[in-house]
Amino acid sequence: MAARALGLGTTLTTSHLQDETAVKLILGIPDEVATYCIIPVGYPIGRWGEAVRKPVDQVTYRDTWGNRFEA
Repeated sequence: MAARALGLGTTLTTSHLQDETAVKLILGIPDEVATYCIIPVGYPIGRWGEAVRKPVDQVTYRDTWGNRFEA
C-alpha cells in the first residue's frame, strides 16, 4: 500500500525462475540461496487508477477452502 501511495506499481511473480541463474547473477544473489518469487517495483506506464476489489467476504475462507469468512 505504501508503494501505491507513492504512485508505484508492484506485482508478485515467479517468472524469474525460468532463468534463475541469470537473475541471481544480475542481483548478486549467492548460488546457495534459493529464490521463490520476486516483487518488481516501478512507475506504471499509462493510466493508473484505483484497483477494483471484491469485498473481503467474497474472496476469503476460514480454516478450510470453501468455508466462507463472515466478517
